[in-house]
Amino acid sequence: MTKECVKYHNNLNLFSFAGFKEKELDIFFTICYKLKERGENMVEINFNELKTLTDLTKKPERLKNYILQLNKKLLALNYQMEVKENEYEAFVFFTRLYTNFNTGKLEVSVQPQFAYLLNNLVEKYTKFDLLEFISLKSIYSKNMFKLLKQWDTKKEKEFVIDDFRNILNVPPKYRMSEIDKFILTPIMEELPQYFPNLKLEKIKTGKKVTSLKFTWSGKVEKIEPKTINDLIDIIEISDELNRTIEKAKKNKFIVKLLTIDNIEILTQMFKENDLVKGLLWAYKEVSQDVSSLNYLIKTI
Repeated sequence: MTKECVKYHNNLNLFSFAGFKEKELDIFFTICYKLKERGENMVEINFNELKTLTDLTKKPERLKNYILQLNKKLLALNYQMEVKENEYEAFVFFTRLYTNFNTGKLEVSVQPQFAYLLNNLVEKYTKFDLLEFISLKSIYSKNMFKLLKQWDTKKEKEFVIDDFRNILNVPPKYRMSEIDKFILTPIMEELPQYFPNLKLEKIKTGKKVTSLKFTWSGKVEKIEPKTINDLIDIIEISDELNRTIEKAKKNKFIVKLLTIDNIEILTQMFKENDLVKGLLWAYKEVSQDVSSLNYLIKTI
């Protein structure tokens, strides 16, 4: 099975998800997964897909109330950035959230200023398996999961305790004993399966804990595909899709876009039947030079 891979610029980890519950965070990153490499384009998401990925209730009224409440939180999600010294600008993340309960679909588009967070990522990005993220039960485990994934190449990350409190939205009244019980315990119970040999060191100044340092070891590295045959073995491309890709490569205007990395992205974004039809359409219809993967995605 192909992994449902979430990939975004590290700056998205600076967003505060204060007030979000576990399932709401699951839905947000499911939306990010669907918006990946779509630019500022509106993306349509079927409720059934959300229910499948996030195990939402199947009762229509409860689902409706849940989605409407979630929409308010999503529309309030914002980020403030310093554009010049002592000059700040704040943006909301989404420009549109349209919910149609008659058709069971959600339409979403992202603010132009934030399109870079989900598109054309070649460096400074966080990447993780959506289904692994969804499997976590604790909201603190989920937030720490994505933060440690950002540092997965280094295999260590130290948080000053005040930064740790802010990033994980720790209740201000929590003392260290409560942080241990309600935050660190679930993190250290849930995350070692995804971060081998995960260890936590409490760094003290005197008797006071001033930093938390997480370290872990590497797992067997995934062998990056170098050829289409390697990719077939890794993500189970069918013979039909393989033949279609080879045929599409005969179009001189899109052949340069059909790299191994881009093919992997396309297989994550589209169902196989849709991808076969889209590539055949692109093979026939594209008759000018194309430099952007987004153009091919729109064509498909």
